[in-house]
Amino acid sequence: MSLGHEVVVLPRTARLVVAFLLASVLTYACLWLPEVSIPSMFRLTTQKDELQRQLEGASMANRTLIIGVISNASAEDDSILQLFLQSMREGEETRFLIKHILFAAADPTAYNNCMVLQLHCYQLSTGHVFTSPDASPQNASYTGLTRTQTLFLGEVLGRGFSFIFTEMDVMWLRNPFARLSHGGEDMLLSHGVYDGHRFEEFNSTNSGLYFVSSNEKTTALFKQSYAVMHHSKSIREDDALYVLRSEEVLQQLDMKVGYLDPTSFGSFCQDNLDITKVITVHANCCPSIKAKIEDLTAMLDARNACNGTSNATIPAHGSCSQSWKTYQLETALQGASMGNKTVIISYLNKAYVDENGMLDLFLRSLTEGESTAFLIKHLFLITVDQISFERCRKLNLHCYRPVAEGLNFSKEQLFMSAGYIDLVWQKILILGQILEHGYNFIFTDMDVIWLRNPFAKLNLNGEDFQISCDRYTGSPFDDSNSINTGFFFVRSNNKTIKLFDMWSASRESFGQKHDQDVLAALKSAGVFKQLGISVRYLDTLSFSTFCQDSESFKEVTTVHGNCCRSIKAKIDDLTAALQTWKRFDGTTALTWPKHIACIQSWRD
Repeated sequence: MSLGHEVVVLPRTARLVVAFLLASVLTYACLWLPEVSIPSMFRLTTQKDELQRQLEGASMANRTLIIGVISNASAEDDSILQLFLQSMREGEETRFLIKHILFAAADPTAYNNCMVLQLHCYQLSTGHVFTSPDASPQNASYTGLTRTQTLFLGEVLGRGFSFIFTEMDVMWLRNPFARLSHGGEDMLLSHGVYDGHRFEEFNSTNSGLYFVSSNEKTTALFKQSYAVMHHSKSIREDDALYVLRSEEVLQQLDMKVGYLDPTSFGSFCQDNLDITKVITVHANCCPSIKAKIEDLTAMLDARNACNGTSNATIPAHGSCSQSWKTYQLETALQGASMGNKTVIISYLNKAYVDENGMLDLFLRSLTEGESTAFLIKHLFLITVDQISFERCRKLNLHCYRPVAEGLNFSKEQLFMSAGYIDLVWQKILILGQILEHGYNFIFTDMDVIWLRNPFAKLNLNGEDFQISCDRYTGSPFDDSNSINTGFFFVRSNNKTIKLFDMWSASRESFGQKHDQDVLAALKSAGVFKQLGISVRYLDTLSFSTFCQDSESFKEVTTVHGNCCRSIKAKIDDLTAALQTWKRFDGTTALTWPKHIACIQSWRD
């Protein structure tokens, strides 16, 4: 009897079926992906080896390193990267730390610049080239970079490396590691607002500088942060961490988080930082890279000059403050603009925002006028005090709040009073800035009621400047027309920008003169012709004033309550004018009511 096993030979067709099934199983296993797709750069063996080599080259003996992300815009000559390296070279016990920094490059140009500087460099796979130095957090490329950055940092943690992450606009004045000694925290975060309690969960985080210890909890946190960002497509790492904190993910992971004292780890959001003690300073609360570089350079110069002097404070962030104003101005203009970069501008102070006051009457005229209601969404209000700004925002209008040093416009400014003069000149300064931003505009005083859409009456085919008149001679090109700066249209170009520069600069030569008087003097001196500005003077038949009423209810477009001293009188007489106009049915013979309240205001 044979004890061997009988060999069963399958038919050829059966053998082919088995082979196909086995191949299918193997193929399926190889192609299986996790729920959130991981970019290919972390699945290629050669890139994994390159990342490992750079991590090991940059890390300290305890597998800790410093990580920063650079782009083409931040790595050029005289850029924020050069300033960052300067702070490390000149800081107290920080120079040696440069060899422990891994720079993750967002694009090939940044990587090449990094290599030229002989730093530890690793190129991320972002698919974008970041050429703009002022990338917006709302920009798709920017948010894409922050997702890639979060995934990359999670990969670093997964490989067993702890790190301090630093943005390039963080200046390292002293070695921070001595101040990072902690009692087992998994993360140490910096923040914009600090309440004095180092471990409170409601401290606001700031991703400009933080420390992360490598372990399973932090690796899981970064994986979940990436998942949140991948899902929304529009938020950055600060927001993702906020979401995870609000959903108590940190508690679920049993993470211990500490918060860095801002007196040591400061930012431009804070005032009165002691430059002799602060360790790092983050140039946040600043929307412009150029402004950051200017203010950070001034800070480093002040640090070098203080030479250990006690209680030396960081210089005021003048460039950043100015860039923030410019950013706010541009943002508000974009919201109000028509498609051709044209806006309607007026200014607003506390005296105008009372209930049933000048603002309400102005908006009422737009609401009730012929083809004017839609223009409200293109109205750009310069609010000169906090109360008017808040009322403007409450009405869902486009509001801009400039800061005028030493000026208070909250009270009613009587015609030709000192406060009134300051207010109108502040207006001219801002209007010039708006022209520099490339926006055309109608400027209208708040005491102008709009009865019809004025754009149909404006010649938009060539004139650079169209301005209303107190009294009209009968010719639209007669320079002897008596101008009124309560209503005018300006096209943005080099000529009009120069005009507003000259207009503003001429204030000092004319003493306590109204802006209108100074512009009239420039007109008489031939400045319009010298600059090559084409000017049209608007007929009071359409653009009426209390100084010269329109004679036609069919033609009248706007009515300006000028030649009147007080706001209350203007409201009374403009309300009467609006009510009279509303009674006009196209045929009724009507006349404007007498401006009784305004006449009385002059007597008073």
